[in-house]
Parts: sequence; C-alpha cells; structure tokens
Amino acid sequence: MKKVIPYVFLLPFLIVVTVFYLLPAVFNIYISLTDMDSALEGKFIGLENFRIMFSMEADPVMPQVVLNTVLFVAFSLILTLGLGLLIALLTHDMKGFWRNFFRVIWFIPRTTPPVVWGFLWVWTFDPSKYGLMNMLMRSLGLGTKSWLSQYPLLIVILANGILGVPYAMTILGASLETIPTSIIEASQIDGANWFQTTFYIKIPLLKWPLAFLTIWYSLSFLTSFQYIYIITKGGPFYDSTTLALYAYKKAFMHMDLGYGAALSIILILISLVTVIVLWKKFYLGALSREGA
Repeated sequence: MKKVIPYVFLLPFLIVVTVFYLLPAVFNIYISLTDMDSALEGKFIGLENFRIMFSMEADPVMPQVVLNTVLFVAFSLILTLGLGLLIALLTHDMKGFWRNFFRVIWFIPRTTPPVVWGFLWVWTFDPSKYGLMNMLMRSLGLGTKSWLSQYPLLIVILANGILGVPYAMTILGASLETIPTSIIEASQIDGANWFQTTFYIKIPLLKWPLAFLTIWYSLSFLTSFQYIYIITKGGPFYDSTTLALYAYKKAFMHMDLGYGAALSIILILISLVTVIVLWKKFYLGALSREGA
C-alpha cells in the first residue's frame, strides 16, 4: 500500500500533463504529416510539409523568416541582459531611497499588460502626425518618418528586449547581494577602481545567473510573438515575422494547419538544440574547468 500512495498523489499531475501536453503534442505531429485545413479535413502527405519548408522555390519567405528570428533573438538577448546587468550594477552601489526608486521605475514595464505595452509602442511610432516620435521630430524641425514601415524589426526588438530588463535586473541585483563585501573591500584596498572591481570581480561572479538568464530568454524570445503581432503584425510584408509568428499565421490565418504544425515542430527542435548547446557551453563547460 505504501508503494502505491506516491503514485496516487502523482496521478492528477500525470493526467494534466497527458491531456494538455502529451496528447496535443502527438496530435500536432500527426497534423504536420497531413494537409489538414480549418475544417480538420486533409489527407496524409508524409514529410511534404517539411520538404516545402526547406525549399526556397516552394516557400520563398522562409529564409527571411529565419533571418528575422536570428536577429530578433540575438539582439533582444543583448539588449535585455546588457541593460539589465548595467542597471543592476548601478543600483547596487546606490543607497536608500534612490536605489529603490530606480529599481521600481525600471520594473514598471513588467507590470504593464501585454496589450497595453504593445499599443504604447504603436502609439509612440505611429506614422501619423499624432505619433509621439513624429511629434518630437516635428518639434525639432525635422521630417516625419513611417517608423513601423521603415524599422519594424528594430522596434519590436526594442519593445521585447526592454520588457525583459526588469526580470534580468532583479535576478542579477539579487545575485550581486550575495557577493561577500570582504572581496570588494579587499580589491578597493589594493587600489582597484569601480571599473576594475566591476569587470574583474562582480561580473565574473555573476556567470551562473547570466547563464540561466541566457538560456531562459533564448527560449522565451524564440517562442514569443505576441508583441510582434500587436505592433507590426509581422509586416510590412514579412520584414518582422519570426518563426513563431509565421507558424501562427500559417495555421490560424492562412488555415494551413498541416504546414503550421510542421513549423511548430521545427521551432520545438530549434529550442531543444538551443538549450542543449547553451547548457553544454555554460554549465558543463564551467563545471569541467572548475574540476580541472
């Protein structure tokens, strides 16, 4: 009886995982091997959807989507971790009111509902004369721009990257608090200035939280598309469409469920490969160096 009790407690969890994760995943694999449409009707076509995906003639948009995805993930990651680390380092040296003030100010974007955050960027870069950036440009005597048409990928990178800063700032700020003050004081006694203390002591001691955030945000940015859809809808044409948004569009806007499912499977595989590569680089590599 005692051996059965643990499985009884696990049963609700296993049911939820099976119903909401495993069965949909298996069904998604099946759909990817068909030409199923919105009526859930279609015939089995094997790997044809995957062949189309890797054929520039069959799907000429795919290279642009892949390039957009790489740029979106890479620069969003650089912006999030770079700005989060900078703010964490600067506020760590502050005391009292100003320390908490700047941390709260930078955390405000995280408390904003996703739709509101997206439309704030739409309003800021609205191509009409009422857009905030165009109002600023006109007040400086400069011409207006169609921001969302000329720089769509840059704008969604900024919107997505800045939204990730609060969480990165919090994790890195908390990690800075764990660094013994004796190490910092010893470096200062030896004559190290702020830059030397930061780059040779603080940042190297943040390698584990930075590794975690790199893996976490890489996966998050790979699968994220809600802000892109709100701000640019992936346009103009496909200039700001990433792989996640492309899979959504194919499945639920073009009603090509089979191709959309195939794209989602490729996205999952890319995510798994990304986790494995980053895990080996950051964690296993660091452990082997420490063991040596």
